[in-house]
Amino acid sequence: MPRGPVPDGESTTDEDAMTAGHAAWDDEPPWLDDDLPPDRDAGDERDWPGDTPDWRGDAVTAQAERDGAEYAAVTARLIAAEIETAAAHVPGTPVIPGIKAGPAGGFGQGEPLDQAAPSPALDWAADYASGDDRAFGGVSDDELFGVLGVRQRLESRQGWEKLMGLAELIRRRPAPGCKLTGPGRMPRVWAEGTAAEASVQFAITQRAADGLLSLAWDLVVKLPVTSANLRDGIIDANKAQIVATYCANLTPEEAREAERILFATPDIEQKTRTTFRDRIARAVIQVNPEAARRRREDAAKECRIEVCAEESGNAMIAGRELPSVAVLRLDQKLTARARELKRLGVDGHLDDLRVLAFLERFGEADPEGDLARANQTTRTAGAGDDCSSADASRDSGGRACGGTGAGSGLAGVVHLTAPVLTLTELARRPGVLRGMGPIDPYQVRDLADAASASPMTTYQFTITGQDGRPIAHARGRPGPGDLSRSRRRTHSPPGNPANPGNPATGPSRLTLTHPGPPGGHGTWLYQHGGRQIIFEFENLDGDCDHRHQAPGHDPGTHLRHLTGVLHTECTFPTCRTPQHRADYEHSTPHDQGGITCLCTCGPVCRRNHQHKQGPSWRIETMGRPGWFRWKLPSGRTYLSAPDPYPVL
Repeated sequence: MPRGPVPDGESTTDEDAMTAGHAAWDDEPPWLDDDLPPDRDAGDERDWPGDTPDWRGDAVTAQAERDGAEYAAVTARLIAAEIETAAAHVPGTPVIPGIKAGPAGGFGQGEPLDQAAPSPALDWAADYASGDDRAFGGVSDDELFGVLGVRQRLESRQGWEKLMGLAELIRRRPAPGCKLTGPGRMPRVWAEGTAAEASVQFAITQRAADGLLSLAWDLVVKLPVTSANLRDGIIDANKAQIVATYCANLTPEEAREAERILFATPDIEQKTRTTFRDRIARAVIQVNPEAARRRREDAAKECRIEVCAEESGNAMIAGRELPSVAVLRLDQKLTARARELKRLGVDGHLDDLRVLAFLERFGEADPEGDLARANQTTRTAGAGDDCSSADASRDSGGRACGGTGAGSGLAGVVHLTAPVLTLTELARRPGVLRGMGPIDPYQVRDLADAASASPMTTYQFTITGQDGRPIAHARGRPGPGDLSRSRRRTHSPPGNPANPGNPATGPSRLTLTHPGPPGGHGTWLYQHGGRQIIFEFENLDGDCDHRHQAPGHDPGTHLRHLTGVLHTECTFPTCRTPQHRADYEHSTPHDQGGITCLCTCGPVCRRNHQHKQGPSWRIETMGRPGWFRWKLPSGRTYLSAPDPYPVL
């Protein structure tokens, strides 16, 4: 232990310190401490358990030896981790030669902590260097990068620790008939429902949880070198997943050979994700070309078109697992058409024009027609007109993917959920487009305008509480002057009656027409363009009064509809299966006395429905519509509440 400062000209020895300490014992002799053995010479007459002629302090000696062994083990671990110089930046300790002073001493390039293996002691050193407020005071740029590198290695180590915990979960959840075998004592297959348990703990999808379990299994059974490199912070969890994915069709022996080839690559720890992926792909092909072919063919069976929202609020459509030759040909065709549009005079960068060519192929863009209309407007506009060529080209020029794409109307089923204040232009709150996610208020209004132009559009209104969860709901029915009624009578084209054929525009209106009984939400009239919809609300909040209970096992149409209002997806906390594709599940089986009601039933996907049939799974009701508690084999419980709607 470092000592405190000593005044100049003075010295302190251990004997002096003991003498100074004894000076304070004039009134109370030290042997009053019951933890000390008796001292006959000091007048201590106590009886002591070891006070026999052959007492030699064996217990004290043994404890000292154990303490010394533990200290030696700790020191050995520190030395093995190359952080025995951690004391170099502890206040009051001497500076180790070659290590810079300051809070981040040892983190400079080439210094011990810069390359140390991840460990709790290294984590402590990085915490100290960062400062309590994480302001990194007194830390040079060189040392800051050293601390960042340490954090990255510690993150890899934590990822490895989590995967090893999941490996233990697999051992505790073997599939029926699977024994624990091999050096890692792992079952060949884990039990159904294990991924669901992991998903709800990590708040990820079951598909993602399956991926983590598979990676944990592979690291223990097939990829020991990858596991060691992840543990030591040489690679991260993302790169470990790449190795496991590419080695999926290899035997354990082949996978280890591919590992050997991969990690023999010079400076592999410095390679980016793309380069790392290419290296393991080459290694797998070198070890077993047939396995690489099988992996490609298996993935081709999962070919699909994916549609999702971009983070910007725009959208993406992509073809996945397509034949490579076909993709190359499509890419060339898009580029050729983009260059042709450029020659015709369509403005935009090559990427813009490729997007136009893509949309044009499916009838969602008309670049040649837009160009012709813009040229016609330019020719007819006079010099004194307010319209200029720049103004005229505003709708067809600029970025190819601008706008909402809703101007030409909508066909098919589109589920738009939006706050009334946004529809009535009293606020700018986001909406939700099913399958796409949140959309901005301008997109909400454009889509609402397009939808209101069709007599086939149906409307539902849900009143929410402050937390966004539904407390009342109504399905709309056409009012006396609704477009759908006049459309059936006159067979006129859909659209704004004042401008047939075009979508209705302008703010919506919502008017209370009848207050209804006390405690209710009344009857309202919603108007948008040519649509007039009447809504009569019914409560969904509070203790269930079973007013919607069905007499038998199957729900009626209205009960199923209200259940879907409370839960648009499977009630398992991390499942996103839409309710219309899920089973209508009773918390207590109907043949065991369960009732068919809002407070006892909800949508549960087929996979989680099967899990729930297991002896260690249970759904508990809470007496309120849409509120459930899932109990899993671990004994943990997870709350499932009605879905919140966009209200902010």
